[in-house]
Amino acid sequence: MRYKIPELLRNMFNASSAEQSKALKDKAMSFVRNGLVQAEAEQGIHRKQWFITSSTGEVTLYNALLLNAFFPDPKRVKFIFDDVRVRQESAEIVRSLVLDRQSLVGVTLLSPKSHLLIEKLFDVGEFDLRESKLPNPFHVLPQIALGSNIGLLQALLTQSASLDSRDSLLSAYLRQDWDEAMKHCSQIKKLAGQEESYRELIDAVERGYQEAQEFDQLIDIFKNQ
Repeated sequence: MRYKIPELLRNMFNASSAEQSKALKDKAMSFVRNGLVQAEAEQGIHRKQWFITSSTGEVTLYNALLLNAFFPDPKRVKFIFDDVRVRQESAEIVRSLVLDRQSLVGVTLLSPKSHLLIEKLFDVGEFDLRESKLPNPFHVLPQIALGSNIGLLQALLTQSASLDSRDSLLSAYLRQDWDEAMKHCSQIKKLAGQEESYRELIDAVERGYQEAQEFDQLIDIFKNQ
């Protein structure tokens, strides 16, 4: 196979307009630059053209853009592919965001595929993100529906006044406001039957809080020397 990246994006996500195609291409190229997606360059008349030449490259690009809908930082998306712990934490975040919702900040979700997406993300041992495509829970990809620079999580943060405990915990975690996140963890632990549902996310918050505390202690040691 040998597809130009814009052509592949149109086929994968039905990006019909030039504006939509450009928005996705810019996202796709961020994954080429950070080494997640392997692509071949060919000098065109005016600029380089980039081609995906393998099914692995196609699947990786597809999954990267799907995950990018939730996590706008390309570095975070790359870590999901490469780091089991980050993938599990990210799966918990996605689960907390989409489970039992029909829409999220105005983006329609396809419920059966939402469940399958979460299941496959958690299946670290069997589901290879470079070999199999994740189920797409979106009627329209958020990068198209919301704009190229706005992810679902960023859009969620703009609604902070109406966040419930689950979303407030996610918001604090993503801002790395560890004190605030720990406060929400404590509140969730007090709710009967709720703690286990958020186990992965609570564990991630507690690790982040501990690492932040250790870093602060290290800084204090250097200051006092």
